[in-house]
Amino acid sequence: MLNKYPLWKYVLILAVLVVGFIYSAPNLYPDDSAIQISGASTALQVNQADVDRAAKALADAGISVKASSLAENGKGGLLRLSKQEDQLPAKDVVRKALGDDYVVALNLARTTPTWLRHLGASPMKLGLDLSGGVHFLLEVDMDKAIDARLKVYEGEVKSLLRKEKVRYRSLPQLGNVIQLGFTDDAEREQARALVRKTFTDFEITPAELNGIPVLRMALTPAKLAEIREYSIKQNLTTVRNRVNELGVAEPLVQRQGANRIVVELPGVQDTAEAKRILGKTANLEF
Repeated sequence: MLNKYPLWKYVLILAVLVVGFIYSAPNLYPDDSAIQISGASTALQVNQADVDRAAKALADAGISVKASSLAENGKGGLLRLSKQEDQLPAKDVVRKALGDDYVVALNLARTTPTWLRHLGASPMKLGLDLSGGVHFLLEVDMDKAIDARLKVYEGEVKSLLRKEKVRYRSLPQLGNVIQLGFTDDAEREQARALVRKTFTDFEITPAELNGIPVLRMALTPAKLAEIREYSIKQNLTTVRNRVNELGVAEPLVQRQGANRIVVELPGVQDTAEAKRILGKTANLEF
């Protein structure tokens, strides 16, 4: 006796297979070796003339270019190469042709057909293990961020005292503590009252230094935590902008712990160039 199933079940199985094939099809198209061009600064945009100049330089050097394209926002250009082994010499040729105002990086470019991309189909994310690329662990220099904020506060405190005609003497900063000297206890107490009223984020302590009345101002733990949090978020935003300059597909930029940022750039083969771009960010150490 033959097993018979309703027609709709066969149609459903066929539909699932067709959809599965469509959305797995992008994996059949290997990436092209490519040269990515972007401006060395965010103010500098790449135009079609720059891309054409780079393509002509490659042609003059005997390097075959499969295709070239320009990003719609003017943030970069892409030159697809016919041979993978041409990438390194192509990078040197393009860099010499465009000069130091442009960043030239090695990359991999998707070859998924337009109709598949319009359907939302994209290749499987292989990650660094399978596709290669660059992994950076960046550490935010929190001490530098706090010191910069303290210098701003110190300037504001001094401006307030000058405005109120309270005489003070500048003293070296003691770690994360601002120090100011005064001629007598009365002026110190006057300054203490002014600072306490205006700057609520300080823990203010009177002290003596070589017989001089001193006022020591330290940021509260809550304010220090706020500065650290702001610094990591600011650097995350800046790093993401730098990564966008590289034009990398499927980058990963995320926070790790209290003061570290993980950056993964699949397909990027030029570690030195990627580090140079990311290294423009202040308060970061590799």
